[in-house]
Amino acid sequence: MTKSLKIGDKVMLIDNRIKAKVIFVGDRKVRVVDSNGFEHLLPIKKVVLLDEKTDTKRAYGNSFIVKDSDNEKGNKKSKLHFKEINLREDFKVDLHIENLTNYHHQMDNFEIVQIQLNYCKDKIELALNKHIGKMIIVHGIGEGVLKKEVHDLLRMYNLKFFEYNNGGSTEVIL
Repeated sequence: MTKSLKIGDKVMLIDNRIKAKVIFVGDRKVRVVDSNGFEHLLPIKKVVLLDEKTDTKRAYGNSFIVKDSDNEKGNKKSKLHFKEINLREDFKVDLHIENLTNYHHQMDNFEIVQIQLNYCKDKIELALNKHIGKMIIVHGIGEGVLKKEVHDLLRMYNLKFFEYNNGGSTEVIL
Protein backbone atom coordinates (compact mmCIF):
# COMPACT_ATOMS: atom_id res chain seq x y z
CA MET A 1 0.00 0.00 0.00
CA THR A 2 1.56 3.29 -1.08
CA LYS A 3 0.90 6.36 1.00
CA SER A 4 0.06 9.47 -0.96
CA LEU A 5 1.28 12.24 1.31
CA LYS A 6 1.50 15.86 0.33
CA ILE A 7 2.90 19.00 1.90
CA GLY A 8 0.59 20.32 4.61
CA ASP A 9 -0.90 16.91 5.53
CA LYS A 10 -1.31 16.14 9.21
CA VAL A 11 0.39 12.90 10.24
CA MET A 12 1.30 10.99 13.36
CA LEU A 13 4.78 9.61 13.98
CA ILE A 14 4.32 5.90 14.60
CA ASP A 15 7.28 5.41 16.94
CA ASN A 16 6.44 8.12 19.48
CA ARG A 17 2.80 8.94 18.62
CA ILE A 18 3.30 12.67 18.16
CA LYS A 19 1.30 14.68 15.65
CA ALA A 20 3.20 16.53 12.96
CA LYS A 21 2.76 18.40 9.69
CA VAL A 22 4.39 17.34 6.41
CA ILE A 23 6.84 19.91 5.00
CA PHE A 24 8.59 17.75 2.35
CA VAL A 25 7.75 14.48 0.59
CA GLY A 26 10.35 12.42 -1.25
CA ASP A 27 10.20 9.01 -2.92
CA ARG A 28 10.77 7.06 0.29
CA LYS A 29 11.19 9.71 2.98
CA VAL A 30 9.13 12.49 4.44
CA ARG A 31 10.20 15.55 6.46
CA VAL A 32 7.76 16.70 9.13
CA VAL A 33 7.67 19.34 11.84
CA ASP A 34 6.11 18.29 15.15
CA SER A 35 4.04 20.34 17.57
CA ASN A 36 7.21 21.35 19.46
CA GLY A 37 8.76 22.80 16.31
CA PHE A 38 11.29 20.00 15.75
CA GLU A 39 11.88 18.57 12.31
CA HIS A 40 12.13 14.84 11.63
CA LEU A 41 13.25 13.08 8.45
CA LEU A 42 11.58 9.67 8.41
CA PRO A 43 10.80 6.79 6.09
CA ILE A 44 7.25 7.22 4.79
CA LYS A 45 6.27 3.94 6.46
CA LYS A 46 6.97 5.53 9.88
CA VAL A 47 4.08 8.03 9.62
CA VAL A 48 0.31 7.63 9.58
CA LEU A 49 -1.86 10.08 7.65
CA LEU A 50 -4.45 11.69 9.93
CA ASP A 51 -7.86 12.23 8.43
CA GLU A 52 -10.04 14.94 10.02
CA LYS A 53 -12.94 12.48 10.23
CA THR A 54 -10.88 9.76 11.90
CA ASP A 55 -8.49 11.92 13.92
CA THR A 56 -9.61 10.50 17.27
CA LYS A 57 -8.32 7.97 19.77
CA ARG A 58 -11.06 5.51 18.89
CA ALA A 59 -9.99 5.40 15.24
CA TYR A 60 -6.55 3.98 16.08
CA GLY A 61 -7.67 1.31 18.57
CA ASN A 62 -6.87 0.73 22.21
CA SER A 63 -3.32 -0.51 21.62
CA PHE A 64 -2.36 2.64 19.73
CA ILE A 65 -2.39 5.46 22.29
CA VAL A 66 -2.55 8.93 20.77
CA LYS A 67 -1.10 11.89 22.64
CA ASP A 68 -4.11 14.00 21.79
CA SER A 69 -5.22 16.61 24.31
CA ASP A 70 -7.92 17.93 21.92
CA ASN A 71 -9.99 14.79 22.40
CA GLU A 72 -9.33 14.33 26.12
CA LYS A 73 -12.53 14.38 28.17
CA GLY A 74 -10.67 14.25 31.49
CA ASN A 75 -9.85 17.03 33.90
CA LYS A 76 -7.16 19.70 33.46
CA LYS A 77 -4.57 17.61 35.30
CA SER A 78 -4.64 14.92 32.60
CA LYS A 79 -4.14 17.55 29.87
CA LEU A 80 -1.18 19.02 31.73
CA HIS A 81 0.23 15.53 32.12
CA PHE A 82 0.25 15.06 28.34
CA LYS A 83 2.02 18.39 27.85
CA GLU A 84 4.67 17.53 30.45
CA ILE A 85 5.42 14.27 28.65
CA ASN A 86 5.77 16.03 25.29
CA LEU A 87 8.14 18.64 26.72
CA ARG A 88 10.38 16.04 28.35
CA GLU A 89 10.82 13.77 25.33
CA ASP A 90 14.25 13.19 23.89
CA PHE A 91 14.75 14.35 20.35
CA LYS A 92 17.26 13.80 17.61
CA VAL A 93 19.00 16.45 15.51
CA ASP A 94 20.56 15.03 12.35
CA LEU A 95 23.32 17.27 10.99
CA HIS A 96 24.02 15.35 7.78
CA ILE A 97 24.15 18.07 5.14
CA GLU A 98 22.00 16.18 2.62
CA ASN A 99 19.13 16.45 5.13
CA LEU A 100 19.59 20.21 5.52
CA THR A 101 19.95 21.48 1.97
CA ASN A 102 19.75 20.29 -1.64
CA TYR A 103 22.56 22.61 -2.73
CA HIS A 104 25.45 21.13 -0.73
CA HIS A 105 27.22 19.89 -3.88
CA GLN A 106 28.00 23.50 -4.79
CA MET A 107 29.48 24.39 -1.36
CA ASP A 108 32.95 24.05 0.07
CA ASN A 109 33.59 22.31 3.40
CA PHE A 110 33.64 25.53 5.42
CA GLU A 111 30.20 26.57 4.14
CA ILE A 112 28.79 23.11 4.86
CA VAL A 113 30.06 23.10 8.44
CA GLN A 114 28.66 26.61 9.02
CA ILE A 115 25.19 25.53 7.86
CA GLN A 116 25.37 22.46 10.10
CA LEU A 117 26.50 24.47 13.12
CA ASN A 118 23.84 27.16 12.64
CA TYR A 119 21.17 24.46 12.40
CA CYS A 120 22.55 22.75 15.50
CA LYS A 121 22.64 26.04 17.43
CA ASP A 122 19.00 26.78 16.51
CA LYS A 123 17.91 23.33 17.71
CA ILE A 124 19.88 23.64 20.98
CA GLU A 125 18.25 26.99 21.73
CA LEU A 126 14.82 25.64 20.85
CA ALA A 127 15.37 22.60 23.10
CA LEU A 128 16.50 24.83 25.97
CA ASN A 129 13.45 27.09 25.54
CA LYS A 130 11.09 24.08 25.41
CA HIS A 131 12.74 22.51 28.50
CA ILE A 132 13.55 19.29 26.68
CA GLY A 133 15.45 16.92 28.97
CA LYS A 134 17.85 15.31 26.52
CA MET A 135 18.80 15.54 22.88
CA ILE A 136 20.82 13.41 20.47
CA ILE A 137 22.98 15.21 17.92
CA VAL A 138 23.93 13.03 14.95
CA HIS A 139 27.11 14.44 13.41
CA GLY A 140 28.53 11.32 11.81
CA ILE A 141 31.97 9.81 12.21
CA GLY A 142 33.95 11.25 9.26
CA GLU A 143 37.19 13.05 10.04
CA GLY A 144 35.81 14.48 13.29
CA VAL A 145 35.74 18.15 12.26
CA LEU A 146 31.98 18.58 12.74
CA LYS A 147 32.05 16.58 15.99
CA LYS A 148 34.76 18.87 17.41
CA GLU A 149 32.82 21.98 16.40
CA VAL A 150 29.57 20.62 17.89
CA HIS A 151 31.36 19.79 21.16
CA ASP A 152 32.83 23.30 21.25
CA LEU A 153 29.32 24.73 20.73
CA LEU A 154 27.96 22.58 23.57
CA ARG A 155 30.76 23.78 25.86
CA MET A 156 29.77 27.40 25.08
CA TYR A 157 26.29 26.57 26.43
CA ASN A 158 27.85 24.77 29.45
CA LEU A 159 25.97 21.58 28.60
CA LYS A 160 26.94 18.06 29.64
CA PHE A 161 27.39 15.67 26.73
CA PHE A 162 28.57 12.15 26.02
CA GLU A 163 29.63 10.40 22.83
CA TYR A 164 27.82 7.26 21.79
CA ASN A 165 26.94 5.19 18.75
CA ASN A 166 30.66 4.59 17.99
CA GLY A 167 31.36 8.32 18.02
CA GLY A 168 28.83 9.22 15.33
CA SER A 169 26.41 10.85 17.78
CA THR A 170 26.50 12.91 20.94
CA GLU A 171 23.95 12.73 23.76
CA VAL A 172 23.31 16.09 25.42
CA ILE A 173 21.76 16.58 28.86
CA LEU A 174 19.84 19.86 28.94
